[in-house]
Amino acid sequence: MFKSKKRRLIIVAIAMAVITLASIAASQVNRLPQVEKVPTTKEPAGPNPSRINESRQRPVPPIVAPNRDPRTSVLEFVAFAGMSGTGQREEIRTALGAARENREVANVLCDEAFKAQKEDHSRALLILSLLGELRNPLGAQCLNRFLNLPFPQTGARVDGEIAEQTALAELQAKAIDGLAYFNTKATDEFVFRAVRAHPSIIVRAEAIEAYLWNHRDQGAEARRTLNQYVRKGEAIYLDRVRRETGENAESFNRKLEAFLKAHPEAAPQKPERETKPQTEKHQDTNPRYTKPPVW
Repeated sequence: MFKSKKRRLIIVAIAMAVITLASIAASQVNRLPQVEKVPTTKEPAGPNPSRINESRQRPVPPIVAPNRDPRTSVLEFVAFAGMSGTGQREEIRTALGAARENREVANVLCDEAFKAQKEDHSRALLILSLLGELRNPLGAQCLNRFLNLPFPQTGARVDGEIAEQTALAELQAKAIDGLAYFNTKATDEFVFRAVRAHPSIIVRAEAIEAYLWNHRDQGAEARRTLNQYVRKGEAIYLDRVRRETGENAESFNRKLEAFLKAHPEAAPQKPERETKPQTEKHQDTNPRYTKPPVW
């Protein structure tokens, strides 16, 4: 009887100890710092590096294939272009040049550009580049429509800028590159309008540079023509330095020095060394530490 009673007391004591430990653990969990929500992205993950390397080993796929849905062929071409290396650039240009008169290719690229603008920024940049390189008249109309997408007035602010504005401006700057590359009277008018009236300096500056690059054979005449549309205070962009493909550092540095000499206000400020305020020397009244130890 005494043994049974003693056994019950032991069981009750163990149970009370478990309950106490559980309550202590729960209280400690509640004191743990709250973990912030893990940041996410709307853009899909990029291709695996092994797929990129594999893509660079195979030939450029046809952008138009007989007895095949044009959309399928165009999307495969876009996927290939996105994983290609600089060594395949001319092959891609040749393939686009061969499809220049194909309206279906232009329409598919246009549809995909507007779709990617909302879903995948990098893909949108790629497709707008391809559309400009294609130089199809329908592509010019599409690029101009893209250029005139309404500029967002609200959104998430990052370093004082509205992120949605910056993202769209980067895409519209790519669209202006394509329009300037057409190098026709009609597309030049689109470029002039952007130089004069686009709300983003990103696009206005790119329009200036793209026009000058595509009319570099006209030299000073192209500059005078463009200067009629440049906003007050933005003439500096007419002199913006561009590093050409394959240009060495010495050549580029000479151009940069000439630019900074003409526009000293664009030179970065010299860094200043931070000076810490002088503090009074500590007076130690303990005679044992009036002299530093000798090692």
